[in-house]
Amino acid sequence: MKKAVIVLAKGFEQVEALTPMDVFLRTGEIEAVTASITDSHIVESSSGQVVAAQKLLYDLNLNDYDFMVLPGGKEGVDNLKRSILVSDCVNFMLQSGRHVHAICAAPSVLLRLGYLKGEEFTCFPGFQGKEKGWQDVGVFENNGIITARSMAYSLEFAEKIVEFECGEEALKRIQKGIRGLN
Repeated sequence: MKKAVIVLAKGFEQVEALTPMDVFLRTGEIEAVTASITDSHIVESSSGQVVAAQKLLYDLNLNDYDFMVLPGGKEGVDNLKRSILVSDCVNFMLQSGRHVHAICAAPSVLLRLGYLKGEEFTCFPGFQGKEKGWQDVGVFENNGIITARSMAYSLEFAEKIVEFECGEEALKRIQKGIRGLN
């Protein structure tokens, strides 16, 4: 079974965090947890909703996780960028052959750390900086990093992660219930 951590910082976009959580749990193949970047389990989303993270990021042994998800939300991403802990965790995940997937403004965290420099990716328009690899698409996978443009692509983002991490059959199984497919 794959294990995922969804990182929550004050100001995170809740649809971009909780949609992947829901989709991952439906697979039966991904055990997912939410983790706060502070010393509090309580994290306020960009819309003011309060969510109780299951774990604290600094308490996790990242060796136990296969991939990480960074949701967007401008304030949330600003908080992710300011966190040395988040930078260390992203570096650990990617340098040890694991994956980090990011949506909306969150790919800018990966850009800041140099992981998308010279690569093709997508993100919310304006957060690509001067990078020429930005793609005007909803969801994009490149070299094991899945990026998505905005909240509107949260379901497609989660489904692409399931397909990438668990395979096409896992995706087909969950799409029956999620999309009402035969």
